Amino acid sequence: MRNLLIFLGSFFLITHGAVAETTEYLVTGTKPGYIHILDMKQQKVVRSFAVPDAGRTIFSLAPSPDGKVIYVMTNRMKSLVGLDSDTGEQVFRADFVDGDIRRQGFYAFDISRDGKELYVYQLSTQILLSEYKQLPTRIAVYDTSSGLNAQPIRSFEAPRRIHMLMKSKDDKWLYAAGFDIYKMNPKTGEIVETLPLRNWTLENRSLPDVLDFWPLWDQTDIFSTPVFSVKTDKAPDDPEAYKTGLLTLNLDTGKYDINDFENTSVLIFSTVVSPNGKHAFGTYTQLSKINLQTNTLEKRIDQDHTYYAINIAGDGHEVYVGGAACDVATYDAETLTKTGRIFLPMGCGDQSTSSLRILRRERLQ
Repeated sequence: MRNLLIFLGSFFLITHGAVAETTEYLVTGTKPGYIHILDMKQQKVVRSFAVPDAGRTIFSLAPSPDGKVIYVMTNRMKSLVGLDSDTGEQVFRADFVDGDIRRQGFYAFDISRDGKELYVYQLSTQILLSEYKQLPTRIAVYDTSSGLNAQPIRSFEAPRRIHMLMKSKDDKWLYAAGFDIYKMNPKTGEIVETLPLRNWTLENRSLPDVLDFWPLWDQTDIFSTPVFSVKTDKAPDDPEAYKTGLLTLNLDTGKYDINDFENTSVLIFSTVVSPNGKHAFGTYTQLSKINLQTNTLEKRIDQDHTYYAINIAGDGHEVYVGGAACDVATYDAETLTKTGRIFLPMGCGDQSTSSLRILRRERLQ
């Protein structure tokens, strides 16, 4: 019987091939134009690639669903480039400038869940002889198989001040975050629902303040961001007047919440939700751990320096912080004890506002 099982196992591997191990990597970018792939378990950089014609800038990142291509907004947000994650070869490029129309991104782009389309928010200005003519803001859609001279396959007008695009898990909807969050039909651009942010209706509450252009929902399909506001029924010198909350948007279910969790005491730039949904973690000069079941701050520690972007391991055991400098640090998610630090190579200028994204694929050699 044992020999039969060995034979059947060998026959399956021969006829079907060995099942490749899927490994998590962290991807970040640095000035003056490099992409780095980090193995966080082994605490090392495994790939570094130069982005062609980067204009010395790296902004938002998005890996393809199969992990084979890393898309990056670069060239002072005037180009979107796709690099092969094995070789660094440029396999996709869309340059936004079109004749006398200067088009420029503003961080916001995402890839469809089937990996076939890219959605890019663009600002458009026509350069005339004696004036600049402001054109409507738009979302341009590109076919990822278009190669190195990609042109939009369609486009549609979009609200102004969009800084984040997010595709729903079922690929049916495109969320565009700006003053409010707009749920859009990705084929036509029709806004089918508006989730209130600037136009929230909380009593005795100021307009909210949000700064977030880091796409950090890789592990949970939950977008999150800190929200700062003031209770107008409190005295200006009352600490209870100043509130920090957490906005969450579930890209699977569409559930949308904003919950205060502390009186404002520190700034938080970006947040990530843990895979078990029980905690969120935020970074800037401190690393904060937020209990999502009680909507309270659970723990906070000082960091070595400012970190703008944050992400988390798929098992939820480690938190990663990067951005702002030339290192990525690892913390234990339970205790917030620092457990590792990777310094980035290639004459790193800094990560600036580059994203920290999770790439999943077979192990890189």
